[in-house]
Amino acid sequence: MSNPTIESADDRVPPLSLPAGSLSRSDRRYGYEVGVDPPDIEPIEHQIRLDFINGERIRSDHLLSDYNHWTYDADDPSTDPWLRGPAKPNGLQLAEESCLYRVKEEERFFECPEDSAVIADAPVYLAAQLEEVREHDDTESALEKARERRVNWYRESIPGKNLYQILKKSSYGTLISGGKGPSLATAALTEDNVFEGTVVVSEDTDPKKYARQQNLPEEFVYRESEFTHADSDPAPSIVDFGIELPAPLLIGCFVNGSRYPFIPWGDGLTCSCPYKHDQAWRVMCKHELLASNICGFESSSIFIPSVRGIDIPHRERRFVSPEIVATHRPTTN
Repeated sequence: MSNPTIESADDRVPPLSLPAGSLSRSDRRYGYEVGVDPPDIEPIEHQIRLDFINGERIRSDHLLSDYNHWTYDADDPSTDPWLRGPAKPNGLQLAEESCLYRVKEEERFFECPEDSAVIADAPVYLAAQLEEVREHDDTESALEKARERRVNWYRESIPGKNLYQILKKSSYGTLISGGKGPSLATAALTEDNVFEGTVVVSEDTDPKKYARQQNLPEEFVYRESEFTHADSDPAPSIVDFGIELPAPLLIGCFVNGSRYPFIPWGDGLTCSCPYKHDQAWRVMCKHELLASNICGFESSSIFIPSVRGIDIPHRERRFVSPEIVATHRPTTN
């Protein structure tokens, strides 16, 4: 089955051919292979993005100065680093509640691991784990270990090892130029960090020649090797996601000098930075946190605004799955 293709409103721009893994699971053309394809965007990732979109803008006075994730224990509230530090951002509070809700929501999959009708609704990685459980000699023990790993991911790894880590001055703080108070202008988020519409061509294509042939501005046509992730082993290439080049893509150009494509995947977009892909269990990087804040305060939508560059298809700017938007209701205790 051929990949769906999205045409740009500008006929000078090549079409975007969407790989099967970038589609909604409700799309009959969807396809994903655990362990072969790059990590999927799990439902909780979309939910966390929405939580930060709906939350307050993250300022530098929200961020941790010193934090070691080894000190965090989900069962010990006193290890929450925000207790004796800055005020915890309410987007983070929403995200933590979403994680706890997912634990409850997914219990039904562990109660009926052999019911294919139930497991069909499970996130793809969890469904693959449960399939391994069914093939195990000691099914009960394997099931309990799978449950423990999943719960630990939601309660310990996502908050303590991922979200808290990027909410540090040495991480997200490097992108927001020190804005502190509520008077910080929303525009400050995009003064030094810019999302631009581009066309990415293959390595054997001359970008300037291609731009002239297509009558496109040369400064927005790139080879992938020009991006920051190209020299990093953990980061998958654009082609690894099944994207056919040339392709219109959204590129994040950040104040620290890095440039990363945001690749259509898992019914949303995933940043191609090494931090995001070095560990498959990570659900967010600092660039995706910035994108969430910009969506919430710059465009008030699930679409990352393209500040400059080439007119690219809306799908290449859609950060969150519409299906998750329709069902997710952020709450805090």
